[in-house]
Amino acid sequence: MSVTAKTDCKDQAGHWKHLCQLRQQGKEQEFRDLMEDPGHRCLNCNAVARHAENLCNPSTIIKV
Repeated sequence: MSVTAKTDCKDQAGHWKHLCQLRQQGKEQEFRDLMEDPGHRCLNCNAVARHAENLCNPSTIIKV
């Protein structure tokens, strides 16, 4: 049986545009811009972003 690690990235090809990578590269303004009006949360690190494509393991935030 295979167990997926919590830190797995669901989109390795697009990892360069994920918040964790942008922050690591020191792109703080781009990082902050992508976090405005969040609709998704990363299940790995709990970062929030407007678009799921900017997270390694995204989950939709249900707004009430």
